[in-house]
Amino acid sequence: MDRYRLYEEHRSSRIWELDFVRGFCIVLMILDHTLYDLAYIFRPQWFSGQKASGILYELTNLASSGYFPWILRDAGWWAAVFCFIFICGISCSFSHSNFKRGLRLAAVALLLTAVTYGLDLLLEQQNRFTIRFGILHMLAASILLYCLIKRKGFLFMMLLSIVCIAAGMYFMRFPLSGAVDYIALLVKSTTKFYSADYFPLLPWFGFFLAGAAMGPFLYREHRSLWPRGGASHWKRPILFIGRHSLVFYILHQPLVYAVLSLAGKIFIKQ
Repeated sequence: MDRYRLYEEHRSSRIWELDFVRGFCIVLMILDHTLYDLAYIFRPQWFSGQKASGILYELTNLASSGYFPWILRDAGWWAAVFCFIFICGISCSFSHSNFKRGLRLAAVALLLTAVTYGLDLLLEQQNRFTIRFGILHMLAASILLYCLIKRKGFLFMMLLSIVCIAAGMYFMRFPLSGAVDYIALLVKSTTKFYSADYFPLLPWFGFFLAGAAMGPFLYREHRSLWPRGGASHWKRPILFIGRHSLVFYILHQPLVYAVLSLAGKIFIKQ
């Protein structure tokens, strides 16, 4: 009973809007990844070289021809990723154990690399599922870098964030050519480096650092800026996802892949 009461007190003391936005971004990510799987993984498997119909065909057609060419998809992707990383920076500005958190997240990221690389080996393929430097790797590196510079002050961190964002945007438009592979961890390059989920430190560390720098000013009293809105049941699932975003990030892709594989076996005649 006491444990439950302490849990409820801890949950009620959290800044709910950060959990909500984080959870909403995860929901958008799951939707985006599901549509990607439909468009670029299962559509070639299910309907390659044949005329087809049915709900799965319509979904794959919508994903490949309607969703991904849609300009609002690109704008929404950037907005969701920015919000998620910026909020991660804000959250780090509250924590007193960032070094341990960074090391734990780095361990999870490396384990994810090992599992996805092993999956490619098991399926006798290259560079399909392997995540060499995804968002978890980037966030782990960002947290550890933040530990080194957090005492430099607001002005230094904001200036550094602007430099990181500007440099990263430049190399996204004009990638480095002829660079060694590990440079791809820092900026986008034209090397043979491949990562199924790819987030170089620049510009993304800049967005993280901006959140970390602004967090103490936005939340001076470590309290929500918005009223909780009473017992709003519709928010609870999103808040739950936001509080457990790492678990949902790790588990959603294999679950989505498994569900779509099962749907294909049930509804598509081979």
